[in-house]
Amino acid sequence: MSIPIIPKAENADKGFHYTVTDEQIKEHQKRSVKEIFEWLEETNKFIYAMQTPEERARMRRAKNF
Repeated sequence: MSIPIIPKAENADKGFHYTVTDEQIKEHQKRSVKEIFEWLEETNKFIYAMQTPEERARMRRAKNF
């Protein structure tokens, strides 16, 4: 049984975007696999620390969708 994922009303019509320069891509390509995984791990820890329990549950449902 899947539980539908319902977006928060306050996030309606919102989104985000960003631009990556050629220089940023080149710098990223210089990183080792270990450095990339360390960066991902730190980013995941940061996101987890900022999420409420409700947001974590919503993300788990989204991943299992």
